[in-house]
Amino acid sequence: MATNYDEDDFLDEDNEPQDVVKQLRKVNRTLEKRMKELEAEANTLKSQTRQRTVKDVLTAKGVNPKVAAFIPQDIEISEEAVTAWLNENGDVFGINTAEAAKEETRAAANNPAFAAQKRINEVVSTGTPPGVDEDSLARILSAKSSAELNDILGVSVY
Repeated sequence: MATNYDEDDFLDEDNEPQDVVKQLRKVNRTLEKRMKELEAEANTLKSQTRQRTVKDVLTAKGVNPKVAAFIPQDIEISEEAVTAWLNENGDVFGINTAEAAKEETRAAANNPAFAAQKRINEVVSTGTPPGVDEDSLARILSAKSSAELNDILGVSVY
């Protein structure tokens, strides 16, 4: 059986072809409006995801999350890209880059006065007292007598 349709088969008797065009235009405007809404929502979600990712990476690196405002928008948002940007531009914000941290570690291993100065600088910059020094903790744990322990702790017994 052949299916032959006339143009008139798709139209109601009271609808004219111009009404169909009007309806199509109305549907098109509605779809365009919905598309713009979805694009705006997608852009908002992308922005929120970017902000959250950058903040998480900076927090994990021990960097103030406010630095995220200075990271360019065109940088790919991944941990590697943010770390590379920090290594390149971290000195502007007073952030120790990977090379500076390695150099500082080498210098601290060779010079105990440098390690002490580093601890003092950290206290001054962060405002928090340092934790128990590993060297002091090792000396406390290796004390053989109470007199030796008192000497390490600076306690004077009369």
